[in-house]
Amino acid sequence: MSDDSPKNPPTSESAAQDQPTQEASIASPDRAELLTRARGFLTSPQVRLQDPYATRTFLTDKGLTPAEIDQLLRELPPSVPPRTYPALPPSNLPNLLAGVARIFTWLTGTSAVVLYVYYRYLLPRLAQSYQARLALRKHQSALVARLAESASALKAIQAESYKDLPRTVPVYEDSQFAQYRSVDDLLSYVGSSREGSAQPGTDIPDITILRCALEELGRSKADGTSTEELFRYLESKFSWLGGEEGVARQVWFALFIACHLTPIFSNRVTFGTSSMLVLCLCLPCPNQSHPSLCPLDHSSQLLWKYIPPPPPTTSSLLASLVNLQAALPRSQEASASGPPPTPTISARQRTLQILSDFTGYITTQTYTLGLPSIRGTGATSGGSPVEDELRREIRALKGLVLNRRSFLPSSTGASGFTSTLGSS
Repeated sequence: MSDDSPKNPPTSESAAQDQPTQEASIASPDRAELLTRARGFLTSPQVRLQDPYATRTFLTDKGLTPAEIDQLLRELPPSVPPRTYPALPPSNLPNLLAGVARIFTWLTGTSAVVLYVYYRYLLPRLAQSYQARLALRKHQSALVARLAESASALKAIQAESYKDLPRTVPVYEDSQFAQYRSVDDLLSYVGSSREGSAQPGTDIPDITILRCALEELGRSKADGTSTEELFRYLESKFSWLGGEEGVARQVWFALFIACHLTPIFSNRVTFGTSSMLVLCLCLPCPNQSHPSLCPLDHSSQLLWKYIPPPPPTTSSLLASLVNLQAALPRSQEASASGPPPTPTISARQRTLQILSDFTGYITTQTYTLGLPSIRGTGATSGGSPVEDELRREIRALKGLVLNRRSFLPSSTGASGFTSTLGSS
């Protein structure tokens, strides 16, 4: 029993050692497959980039021993390091946002300052200036309206006031030539009054020459006288009219002006004075339906005719003045011999005469008060204060008049007159 007992334990131990060997030999095909799978797992790029400690832990959990794990890791080819890239620069967006915010802040602040300055200082001044200009424009318009109204009122008043005044004469003819009706009479008068003249008639007005010529030629030609006939007749009477080149043009200019200074009635130009020349210009009438307005049938010829002017009308104002002059009383000598001639005196004589008259008047007023002529120094007049004041003013004025030598020019007549006045 004792022999058997020691023999049994070795048998059990050997049996226990033989059992793992058998299990290892049985499980070797599975182990080889597990290692193959683990080797493929480790060669995948995702696993190679992971943490080695996590890989070891995972393989240990799958049943691999640390020796097998180390062997598998040694069998792996060396890993290619990943390509490195430079680090990305930091984003500039915050700076951009900050700059935009700063710009908006500046714009807002500047706008606020500008608006404050505008509404606080500029706008009141602009409004005041605008109101001033508007008021000035309204005032100017009112003044212009008042001026127009005043001008219209003045025109009406002038028209009302001047209606009785005599009208101005456009062309005046001398009265000494107005009485002659022909050129021969005119030349005879001029020849008798101006003997020895080389060219008689040169001092006769052109208006008088034209009037006499047209009036004389119009006696034989009732329709009118042409321009050629008129100047031919004038050249036969006045030799100097055809000799000088500018004289005929001057006469023609006078004839033309005489026609256009007067109103036009039925294609006729007339003008006149108290001894008035009236010329008629007969032109072709454009209105053939009224033959009475076209007495002459000449298409290209100017006919001139003298028409005596109507007598001038006397205005009511002139008639009133004439009646007033006739009603004034006049002495017999003045009425018989006319108004006496007024002596002409110089300005200095007139001034001295006025001053002497004024001095005499002051002296008369001084001595007509009935006051004593001699008064003591400081003595009172005994009259009212008004009389004393009046007396002092008269004395001062008399002294100023008597001492007029200071402001009058020195002359013989003035000094003699002053000395005479002082002695008197």
